[in-house]
Amino acid sequence: MITRRRFVSDAAAFSAGLSLATTAPIALAESSATYTNPIIPGDHPDASPIRVGSDFYLTHSSFDYAPGLLIWHSRDLVNWRPVAAALTRYHGNVYAPYLCEYQNHFYIYFPADGRLRVVHADKPAGPWSEPIDLGIGAIDPGHIAENGRRFLYMAGGLMAELNPDGLSVKTPPRKIFDPWPVPLTTRMECTCLEAPKLLERNGYFYLIVAEGGTAGPATSHSVVAARSRHADGPWEWAPNNPIAHTTSRDDRWLSVGHGRLVDTPDGRWYMTVHAYENGYRALGRQLLLLPIEWTPDGWFRIPAGTKTAAPLPMPIPGAHQEPVLDPSDDFKSPELGLQWAFWHEFDPARISTGNSALILQAKGDSLANTSALTTPVGGHSYTIEMDIEVTPGCASGLFLFYDPQHATGILLDDEGIGVRIANGYVPTRVHKGVTRATLRVVNDNQEVDFYYRLPGDSWHRMPESSEIAGMNHNVLNGFLDTRPAVIATGKGQATFRAFRYWPKVNVPA
Repeated sequence: MITRRRFVSDAAAFSAGLSLATTAPIALAESSATYTNPIIPGDHPDASPIRVGSDFYLTHSSFDYAPGLLIWHSRDLVNWRPVAAALTRYHGNVYAPYLCEYQNHFYIYFPADGRLRVVHADKPAGPWSEPIDLGIGAIDPGHIAENGRRFLYMAGGLMAELNPDGLSVKTPPRKIFDPWPVPLTTRMECTCLEAPKLLERNGYFYLIVAEGGTAGPATSHSVVAARSRHADGPWEWAPNNPIAHTTSRDDRWLSVGHGRLVDTPDGRWYMTVHAYENGYRALGRQLLLLPIEWTPDGWFRIPAGTKTAAPLPMPIPGAHQEPVLDPSDDFKSPELGLQWAFWHEFDPARISTGNSALILQAKGDSLANTSALTTPVGGHSYTIEMDIEVTPGCASGLFLFYDPQHATGILLDDEGIGVRIANGYVPTRVHKGVTRATLRVVNDNQEVDFYYRLPGDSWHRMPESSEIAGMNHNVLNGFLDTRPAVIATGKGQATFRAFRYWPKVNVPA
């Protein structure tokens, strides 16, 4: 049986200055305990982890969703839980952020709609400042400092010097390195020199970048490394590049890339990467953790024999891998849970939550011009269920959502209950005029069935089913994933109760 743990925020503990070790102690395990990838299932790409004492934090791309730049905390690099969101409003398409600490202050550099910005805070859990526009049109920032000088790297081999506060640019970007020459025998999407990550160790500055494109063929993405005696170069490429790379389309993890290194308090080293799961690209790019070892000549590598898909020793002795987070929500809290994010907006005036219900005011007249409320999940098969009630004129439903043009789900509106397959077609309707029903979506290895239950009645299956394997970036673009979602369009409002998630096929009796 697959087990799960509740998806809860410990923001209150952090605002009080407490460690999660106080509120969620790690259970002891044998020193031989292992973990398996992914460490965070579902779409959590472009991760940017750091260590602060014995605590670890990371953020990742939030793309078209808000709140964005979710901050995660861990004590062991394997078990993560969200504690805050650095962006509380929609600021555009946000991806490849860079979380860093400088002089006991924290920064996240990130692009939003192609322009570099920064937010900063005294603690990783915030509160975070409003974004500051750095005036640079670029993507994929990475920060490093040397002797008080601060530098911001970006995709394409560019670098700009920052002012000492890190909140403005001192010199405009200039090109300081070219791509590592990927062998022409490699089947890749593009050269795409991107995702610079930086660290300093034993007299060297290390630059870790991605090349090959983040999607496309299975062997496209990679992690490559360079080093220099100075933070602004010149750089020499590692003799053992690529550091990480999918070598076969038959591997479990495809397009492995976008690496960043992080160390443990006892001196072990690890690297986060993201990857698509073979056959399950609709889940997006999932977060993996790989061990790293340093060689006598000052370079680093993944130890020989390491298998990304096999069990690996836990990074922190005494820890064990916990069940996956459970995004189920009873809506008893007056605050929206951190598992939820809206497409292209976060308008608090549209929502209220508490007393076991979430109320969403209607907006727009279809998926194309509303804002879906979504939660990313992992797993080959899963089941979601929600009780939905609508006022006259409001259309709602429970969906598997990629973007406003591509979503499949079970609808509830004035016309009754019906199934929307991914191209928007609704073949049949039942129970015209009904205003409340419990809806269930069963994703069985990317083939999807739909069920409903009226108050006081038994379960019924809709005659239509759907298939979602093609709802992924290689087909639809956007670097997104297919995730559970609800909507409210038209007029009036929809009331949602008891969102339930099972990491398995759960067919109603």
